[in-house]
Amino acid sequence: MRRSAKTDLRKARVADLRVPLSRRRFACRIRYRDRSNFEILRPGYRQKGDDMTTNRRTLLAQLAPMFGPQTENLAVEALGHILSGSEAARSALSELLQAGGAEVDQVAQIRTQDAGEDRARPDLVGSDQDGEERVLIEAKFWAGLTSNQPLGYLKRLESARQPSALLFVAPAQRLDSLWPELCRLSGSASHVALDSDAAGLQCARIGDGPYLMLTSWRTLLGRMAAKVSAAADSHTEIDIRQLQGLAVQQDKEAFLPLRQEELGPQLPRRVIDFTRVVNDAVGRVKKTEWVSTKGAKKVGTATSYGVWLGFPRVEPIGEVQGFFGVHYGFWARSGDTPLWLFFMKSRVSADMRRALEPLRHTTPPELIEAPRHIRFPIALPVGKERGAVLDAVVTQLLEIARLITPEP
Repeated sequence: MRRSAKTDLRKARVADLRVPLSRRRFACRIRYRDRSNFEILRPGYRQKGDDMTTNRRTLLAQLAPMFGPQTENLAVEALGHILSGSEAARSALSELLQAGGAEVDQVAQIRTQDAGEDRARPDLVGSDQDGEERVLIEAKFWAGLTSNQPLGYLKRLESARQPSALLFVAPAQRLDSLWPELCRLSGSASHVALDSDAAGLQCARIGDGPYLMLTSWRTLLGRMAAKVSAAADSHTEIDIRQLQGLAVQQDKEAFLPLRQEELGPQLPRRVIDFTRVVNDAVGRVKKTEWVSTKGAKKVGTATSYGVWLGFPRVEPIGEVQGFFGVHYGFWARSGDTPLWLFFMKSRVSADMRRALEPLRHTTPPELIEAPRHIRFPIALPVGKERGAVLDAVVTQLLEIARLITPEP
């Protein structure tokens, strides 16, 4: 990595997270804009005029996948760094614990990966001004519970002379499945869960001992961000934004706990229906003058199934092609439909961009622009028979084809 890029990373305080970037076996270029705005350029990702837009992921979210299973450790170090350096952030943590019923005084010190006498190693340990441990924090994304979680950590807090708490932090989508498991393993299933003054916080008292709590990354970081912003600590606010970006990314890409209804026959039947609609729609549009399938092949990947369509009246066949089909990645990230049409930006002319511009401003948008491509959601009518659904798909494809075709 170039010297200037290393300097920029230090300015962003990524080095403070103890992330060994220089030891990772990857190559990338980093364009530094300011402390909260970086662009990560992977090898082969070239900039061509306006073909690239600013990367919307935070730097931490972009780099985290390169660390594989260590992503949770990266988040732990980031959270520890923020709490250690900001009294306002620690105050937000104390207020969250108090909202759950634990009268924990201001947390004065934070340590990460601090092993106890039983060698159990919680992610973060918060102590008061007298050095007594008042809160243990276990930061989770989607990794399972270890043998010490939560019972071993609760026993560690039993000797505390002041109220204490074990706080688990997890993605919001995991809370409903994780809380019953934590209660069962801690033996608190027979205890009545306490009412919390904080939205997004589950809590229970383990006998007369410590409190067991569970909250989401969104709730914890949101409270910290609000407190830090009120204290006008812009540096810490940017650091929190980085960690929020990582938490959001993990929420989007995680394997969600299965629900029983997802294992029934309805889901696979729908998947088959979607692929058949794609095939039948292609069969109809290729009979028109607007679309061609000459030389086209059906393409199937882990996240998509479809066909590359040619648009002969735009430019010579093969020059302008769009992929039409089922795309589960687009569906999961940014749409209410499994069917999409997209064009690579390198094949989109200036005339095409001008013709498509009105679709960017509809509500909801009928055109979504990404760094390498533009895509169109193909809306499916609800409560209609198969024939009406197919007609709607064909109509939308032909409307786009006519829109990008130059007037004679």
